[in-house]
Amino acid sequence: MTAADPASRVRSPLVLAAALLTVAACVSAARGWPLPSRTASGWHVAHVAHSLLALVTGAALVCLGAATGLVRPDRLGSRTAAGVWVVLTAVAAVLLGWHDLLVGALGDTGATGVPDVDGLLTFAAALGAGLATRRLGWPAQLSAVLGTAVVTLPLIGLGWSLSDGTTGVLTALSGGLYAVTVFGVLPVMVAVALSRAAVPRSAPPPRS
Repeated sequence: MTAADPASRVRSPLVLAAALLTVAACVSAARGWPLPSRTASGWHVAHVAHSLLALVTGAALVCLGAATGLVRPDRLGSRTAAGVWVVLTAVAAVLLGWHDLLVGALGDTGATGVPDVDGLLTFAAALGAGLATRRLGWPAQLSAVLGTAVVTLPLIGLGWSLSDGTTGVLTALSGGLYAVTVFGVLPVMVAVALSRAAVPRSAPPPRS
């Protein structure tokens, strides 16, 4: 691999952005927040404090903005692929934001969260982006897949780091980073491999 490799130029800033935003989200969430309560109907979350809602919403918007700025979906080479990418990342952000609140509510009751939701949403967004760009070349495909991770990984970390202040910051932070690794990084890696394998044989071979 050389410094001029297009895939390398795509990968490095996206991986760095995902890592920095994830750490920032985990640290912010672990500092202590009024946690919501769990209900048995509707969205299963109630009594969400305005400050917590602002944290989750703000984090989602920052991640979406960073991912869009780095991926530049309008330059992927296909309007359809760009539209699919925007929809996938936006839906993932909304659903993961809701799940962050649910994890916080469950944590307040001593119950366990639902990690499958995080893993499935992360995998679905990454794989969907990869399949939508499979004919656009490996750099564009990799950019689309990793771009979803800039949104999903920080939001996973935020939810699993949420604390009301009674848990130590380091404990909450380590829990969030562990969840990101298992329910975020691993699904993205699988999606990258499957996306690359889905490239049509008639397409130019991807460069590693």
